[in-house]
Formats: sequence, C-alpha cells, structure tokens
Amino acid sequence: MLNLGSTYLIVKDIQKSIAFYEALLGMKVSVLRFDRWAQFNFNGSCIALLNPKHDEALIELGNDLEVHYSSEYREHLKNRQIQYGNNMVLNFYIDDLNKEYERIKELNIGRLTKIMYLNISSPYHHFLLEDPDGNTIEITGNYK
Repeated sequence: MLNLGSTYLIVKDIQKSIAFYEALLGMKVSVLRFDRWAQFNFNGSCIALLNPKHDEALIELGNDLEVHYSSEYREHLKNRQIQYGNNMVLNFYIDDLNKEYERIKELNIGRLTKIMYLNISSPYHHFLLEDPDGNTIEITGNYK
C-alpha cells in the first residue's frame, strides 16, 4: 500500500508563492530547503511548493552534477515541459465560510469568486481562489 508523502504544486516564483500561502493559511512555512522546496505541515500531512528553476540553475552551472543529479534526471529535465497553474485543486474546510471569505477578500492575494452553492450528491457552499500560478483553491464550510 502506498502512503501519501505530500501534495505539492510546481511554482514559477517560490517567494511569491510562499507569501501567498502564508497569508492564506495564516501560518509560516514549516520547512524551507534552499529556494527549491517549501512545505506547510498540518497534523501529519502537508502541502508543499516546488521550484524547478533551482535544479535547472544548478545543472546549468555544471558543478558536481553526478553528486546531485543522475543523468536520467538531467535528461528528464531537458525534455520536460511544465504547464503552470490549475493542475490540481487544494480543498480546505472552515467552520465559518462567511468569515473566511471576508478574511481572504481583505487579504487581496488572488482572484476570488463569490460564494457559490452546489447540490449534486449533497449540498455545500464554497468559493474559489487562485494562487500566483493560477492553481485553484476551493474553500468549503458552514454558510450562514
């Protein structure tokens, strides 16, 4: 059986993304590994941010390549084409959706929808927020 290690987003500007997620989550980044990896820990799980430009820059320098990167990984990077944004949805739940909506709106950290209602398999209210790379964050909760 596989165990979940992390959920991570590939980002263009890691510092901008860290600032966005620190504001959204109301917490400081838990783990920062150079400008390559930033992680936010939650009770045994995490979401993380990966900056692929870090590896590309080190490979470009050419120092100690075999120590840090296998030839297979370097070949993979050469052929990889990253499409930033909206590759996954992070879903968060909050007890007071109205209060959280006002908090996020006041932060003004990304494009925000209005609070919406759906009733497919069960009724729920939610709103969507975009991070700096265009990834969708869905926030659901109790609506009054």
